[in-house]
Amino acid sequence: MPTKIAMFGATGFTGRVVLERALEAGHQVVALVRDPAKLELRHDLLELVRGNALNAGDVLRVVEESDVVLHCLGVGGKGDGKPSTLVSDSVALVVDAMGKAGVRRLVCVSNLGAGGSGPWLVNRLVVPLFLRWLRPIIEDKDRMEAVLARSDVEWVAARFPNIVDGPSKPLHVDGDGQRTATMSITT
Repeated sequence: MPTKIAMFGATGFTGRVVLERALEAGHQVVALVRDPAKLELRHDLLELVRGNALNAGDVLRVVEESDVVLHCLGVGGKGDGKPSTLVSDSVALVVDAMGKAGVRRLVCVSNLGAGGSGPWLVNRLVVPLFLRWLRPIIEDKDRMEAVLARSDVEWVAARFPNIVDGPSKPLHVDGDGQRTATMSITT
Protein backbone atom coordinates (compact mmCIF):
# COMPACT_ATOMS: atom_id res chain seq x y z
CA MET A 1 0.00 0.00 0.00
CA PRO A 2 1.53 3.38 -0.96
CA THR A 3 2.18 6.06 1.62
CA LYS A 4 -0.40 8.85 1.40
CA ILE A 5 1.35 12.21 1.44
CA ALA A 6 -0.27 15.60 2.06
CA MET A 7 1.85 18.20 0.28
CA PHE A 8 2.17 21.97 0.43
CA GLY A 9 4.29 23.94 -2.05
CA ALA A 10 4.05 21.45 -4.92
CA THR A 11 4.10 24.16 -7.61
CA GLY A 12 7.35 25.76 -6.43
CA PHE A 13 10.87 25.10 -7.66
CA THR A 14 11.81 22.65 -4.91
CA GLY A 15 8.28 21.35 -4.38
CA ARG A 16 7.97 20.18 -7.99
CA VAL A 17 11.11 18.09 -7.65
CA VAL A 18 9.96 16.62 -4.33
CA LEU A 19 6.54 15.87 -5.85
CA GLU A 20 8.07 14.11 -8.86
CA ARG A 21 10.32 11.98 -6.60
CA ALA A 22 7.39 11.03 -4.36
CA LEU A 23 5.31 9.92 -7.33
CA GLU A 24 8.26 8.04 -8.87
CA ALA A 25 8.58 6.16 -5.57
CA GLY A 26 4.94 5.10 -5.84
CA HIS A 27 3.47 7.31 -3.12
CA GLN A 28 -0.03 8.75 -3.32
CA VAL A 29 0.09 12.58 -3.07
CA VAL A 30 -2.70 15.03 -2.27
CA ALA A 31 -1.33 18.53 -2.96
CA LEU A 32 -2.94 21.79 -1.92
CA VAL A 33 -2.38 24.38 -4.68
CA ARG A 34 -3.78 27.84 -5.28
CA ASP A 35 -3.85 27.30 -9.04
CA PRO A 36 -3.86 23.71 -10.39
CA ALA A 37 -3.02 25.07 -13.87
CA LYS A 38 0.46 26.03 -12.56
CA LEU A 39 1.31 22.35 -12.30
CA GLU A 40 1.45 20.58 -15.66
CA LEU A 41 2.28 17.23 -14.09
CA ARG A 42 -0.59 14.75 -14.06
CA HIS A 43 -0.33 11.30 -12.50
CA ASP A 44 -2.70 8.57 -11.35
CA LEU A 45 -1.32 8.89 -7.81
CA LEU A 46 -1.67 12.70 -7.70
CA GLU A 47 -4.71 14.60 -6.52
CA LEU A 48 -4.64 18.40 -6.74
CA VAL A 49 -6.86 20.28 -4.31
CA ARG A 50 -7.49 23.97 -5.00
CA GLY A 51 -7.10 26.02 -1.86
CA ASN A 52 -4.95 28.25 0.28
CA ALA A 53 -2.22 27.12 2.68
CA LEU A 54 -3.31 29.91 5.04
CA ASN A 55 -6.89 28.66 5.27
CA ALA A 56 -7.36 26.22 8.16
CA GLY A 57 -10.24 24.38 6.45
CA ASP A 58 -8.28 23.87 3.23
CA VAL A 59 -5.24 22.66 5.16
CA LEU A 60 -7.29 20.19 7.21
CA ARG A 61 -9.00 18.85 4.09
CA VAL A 62 -5.59 17.93 2.60
CA VAL A 63 -4.03 16.60 5.81
CA GLU A 64 -6.95 14.31 6.72
CA GLU A 65 -6.28 10.64 6.02
CA SER A 66 -2.62 11.25 5.12
CA ASP A 67 0.27 9.28 6.57
CA VAL A 68 2.83 12.09 6.37
CA VAL A 69 2.95 15.77 5.45
CA LEU A 70 5.58 17.39 3.21
CA HIS A 71 5.81 21.17 3.52
CA CYS A 72 7.84 22.77 0.72
CA LEU A 73 6.01 26.09 0.70
CA GLY A 74 8.13 29.22 0.40
CA VAL A 75 7.98 32.82 -0.78
CA GLY A 76 9.48 31.87 -4.14
CA GLY A 77 13.02 32.61 -5.23
CA LYS A 78 14.49 35.55 -3.37
CA GLY A 79 11.12 36.79 -2.16
CA ASP A 80 10.52 40.52 -2.12
CA GLY A 81 12.95 41.35 0.70
CA LYS A 82 10.10 42.22 3.06
CA PRO A 83 9.31 40.38 6.29
CA SER A 84 6.91 37.47 5.80
CA THR A 85 5.16 34.96 8.01
CA LEU A 86 3.83 32.83 5.13
CA VAL A 87 5.84 29.72 5.96
CA SER A 88 5.53 29.87 9.75
CA ASP A 89 1.81 30.68 9.61
CA SER A 90 1.19 27.82 7.19
CA VAL A 91 3.18 25.34 9.28
CA ALA A 92 1.23 26.39 12.39
CA LEU A 93 -2.01 25.56 10.54
CA VAL A 94 -0.53 22.27 9.31
CA VAL A 95 0.54 21.25 12.84
CA ASP A 96 -2.94 22.09 14.14
CA ALA A 97 -4.59 20.09 11.33
CA MET A 98 -2.27 17.17 11.99
CA GLY A 99 -3.37 17.12 15.63
CA LYS A 100 -7.02 17.10 14.62
CA ALA A 101 -6.47 14.38 12.00
CA GLY A 102 -4.12 12.23 14.09
CA VAL A 103 -1.24 12.55 11.62
CA ARG A 104 2.18 12.33 13.29
CA ARG A 105 4.96 12.86 10.70
CA LEU A 106 5.99 16.15 9.07
CA VAL A 107 8.94 17.03 6.84
CA CYS A 108 9.59 20.73 6.18
CA VAL A 109 11.98 22.51 3.86
CA SER A 110 14.01 25.01 5.85
CA ASN A 111 17.11 27.06 5.01
CA LEU A 112 20.75 26.90 5.88
CA GLY A 113 21.10 29.78 8.33
CA ALA A 114 17.90 28.98 10.22
CA GLY A 115 18.49 28.23 13.86
CA GLY A 116 21.99 29.68 13.56
CA SER A 117 23.07 26.84 11.28
CA GLY A 118 25.66 27.33 8.60
CA PRO A 119 29.10 28.88 8.50
CA TRP A 120 29.73 31.83 10.84
CA LEU A 121 31.17 33.94 8.02
CA VAL A 122 28.05 33.50 5.91
CA ASN A 123 25.64 34.24 8.78
CA ARG A 124 27.52 37.22 10.19
CA LEU A 125 28.98 38.81 7.07
CA VAL A 126 27.73 37.51 3.73
CA VAL A 127 23.98 37.49 4.44
CA PRO A 128 23.81 40.88 6.23
CA LEU A 129 26.02 42.65 3.69
CA PHE A 130 25.47 40.91 0.36
CA LEU A 131 22.37 38.72 0.62
CA ARG A 132 20.00 40.97 2.56
CA TRP A 133 17.01 39.47 0.72
CA LEU A 134 17.71 36.17 2.49
CA ARG A 135 17.34 37.53 6.03
CA PRO A 136 13.49 37.73 6.02
CA ILE A 137 13.32 34.20 4.60
CA ILE A 138 15.58 32.84 7.34
CA GLU A 139 13.64 34.74 10.02
CA ASP A 140 10.40 33.10 8.84
CA LYS A 141 12.09 29.67 8.84
CA ASP A 142 13.28 30.39 12.40
CA ARG A 143 9.64 31.04 13.38
CA MET A 144 8.62 27.86 11.54
CA GLU A 145 11.18 25.79 13.42
CA ALA A 146 9.95 27.30 16.72
CA VAL A 147 6.41 26.17 15.84
CA LEU A 148 7.76 22.68 15.16
CA ALA A 149 9.74 22.60 18.40
CA ARG A 150 6.62 23.49 20.43
CA SER A 151 4.51 20.86 18.67
CA ASP A 152 4.13 17.22 19.55
CA VAL A 153 4.42 15.95 15.97
CA GLU A 154 7.41 13.95 14.73
CA TRP A 155 9.17 16.45 12.47
CA VAL A 156 12.26 17.07 10.38
CA ALA A 157 13.28 20.50 9.07
CA ALA A 158 15.82 20.00 6.28
CA ARG A 159 18.08 23.08 6.19
CA PHE A 160 19.13 23.34 2.57
CA PRO A 161 21.61 25.79 1.08
CA ASN A 162 20.75 27.46 -2.23
CA ILE A 163 18.99 24.96 -4.51
CA VAL A 164 19.75 25.33 -8.20
CA ASP A 165 18.58 23.53 -11.31
CA GLY A 166 21.07 21.07 -12.72
CA PRO A 167 22.18 17.47 -12.86
CA SER A 168 22.53 15.59 -9.61
CA LYS A 169 25.97 15.80 -8.05
CA PRO A 170 27.35 13.88 -5.12
CA LEU A 171 27.93 15.67 -1.83
CA HIS A 172 31.57 15.49 -0.82
CA VAL A 173 32.54 14.35 2.64
CA ASP A 174 35.78 14.71 4.56
CA GLY A 175 37.76 11.88 6.14
CA ASP A 176 35.54 11.83 9.23
CA GLY A 177 32.40 11.29 7.15
CA GLN A 178 31.26 14.88 7.61
CA ARG A 179 29.74 16.64 4.61
CA THR A 180 31.89 19.48 3.41
CA ALA A 181 30.34 22.95 3.31
CA THR A 182 28.60 23.94 0.11
CA MET A 183 26.72 27.08 -0.84
CA SER A 184 24.38 25.33 -3.27
CA ILE A 185 23.02 21.94 -4.24
CA THR A 186 21.30 20.80 -7.43
CA THR A 187 17.83 19.40 -7.94
